[in-house]
Amino acid sequence: MYQTIGEKVSVAGVYQQGKFSPRKILWGNRTYVVDQVTFISDEKDGGVAKRTYSIMARGNVYRLAFNRSTEIWTLMEVWYEG
Repeated sequence: MYQTIGEKVSVAGVYQQGKFSPRKILWGNRTYVVDQVTFISDEKDGGVAKRTYSIMARGNVYRLAFNRSTEIWTLMEVWYEG
């Protein structure tokens, strides 16, 4: 089941061959290590360029959005099993 979050988070990652790959998310007081990046998408929201990442960490799927204008990361949704 998806849970809408919509909170700012901090993301650490690496650039490889000119592309960013998230490796850790700091959400609240917890750090989540990214096990796998499952999807990357570029989109525009009212003229604002965003890059969306779907990642797996701790057995859950997280959807992150990076606002390219403000350089702010937002945790959009979390998929919890059960």
